[in-house]
Amino acid sequence: MNKYFKIFFVFASFILLASCNKSESTSLEPLRNYSEQYAKDLDSIDKYIDTHYMDVDADYNVTFTKIPSSGTQQSIRQQTTYPLDFKMVQNDVEGVNYKVYYIKLREGTERAPSEVDSVHVAYKGSLLSDTQFDFSPNPTWFQLQEVVPGWSEIIPMFKTGTYDTTEGPNPVSYQNYGAGIMFLPSALGYYANSSPTGSIAAYSPLIFSFKLMELQYKDHDRDGILSKDERDPNDPTKKLVDYYSDGDGLANLYDVDDDGDHVLTKTEIVQYTNPVTGKKHLYPYNGAAVDDPLTPWDDTQGIPDCNGDFTTPNRLRKHTDPSCN
Repeated sequence: MNKYFKIFFVFASFILLASCNKSESTSLEPLRNYSEQYAKDLDSIDKYIDTHYMDVDADYNVTFTKIPSSGTQQSIRQQTTYPLDFKMVQNDVEGVNYKVYYIKLREGTERAPSEVDSVHVAYKGSLLSDTQFDFSPNPTWFQLQEVVPGWSEIIPMFKTGTYDTTEGPNPVSYQNYGAGIMFLPSALGYYANSSPTGSIAAYSPLIFSFKLMELQYKDHDRDGILSKDERDPNDPTKKLVDYYSDGDGLANLYDVDDDGDHVLTKTEIVQYTNPVTGKKHLYPYNGAAVDDPLTPWDDTQGIPDCNGDFTTPNRLRKHTDPSCN
């Protein structure tokens, strides 16, 4: 099986299927209780972390090995070079708070994605049996909304790095990229779905090691505001898909009229219109630190509120205020 087909079939296609509807099991057994399955998954992950050690090479490639009975290696939990940490992930639909272990091998130095952006990652996926089910040493593009849920929780905690293209468009030399490891309970992976080849069984916890090379910020509704910025300014912990400023149930990142005043958001955030060409320049969400004297607008101005305040971080920007056009 060639590499292209392997990546497309095992990872890209299967993740798309798994993330669409976890309730459609490929098994004949009834869907398992999420809380009960999570307890089993966490127990298995804890045991793996306590019985395996890891080797990390200079390029942040990771190898896990089981500690032999007489071994003196430090377990993944015991080693201190790359501390083991965790994030609690709340799922109101399933009624479960998931503990997701992760390791920051390196955070990265440049930009961090949101949970809805596209990422360019090299990765390896394996099971707790130490069986590798996928491997892409060269970066591949994925949209975080279309892969397993655990990716959108952990990868935004990392940043991209820099890269050098002076040798030509291919190969590209990447530096300072974010690199990490995540240990996912099955509900943040494929849950009840199993791969047709049997390489991933239903209800399998998963391990991914990854390198975040580059990203693309998305503007899902093309309203001139990047989706990453369509978050509740008063509650940055709220997921982007759960914030709708006009209360209509349609998240701002998909809503072309964020305040429900029947005026398009893209119209409300026009900062400057060229009197000759009629071309419109939109406010950036946040202003620049220094004004560019070569532009006919004030670059330090982000989208203001109705009173012209363009600096207060959690201000009610005019496109989310129906009284302000």
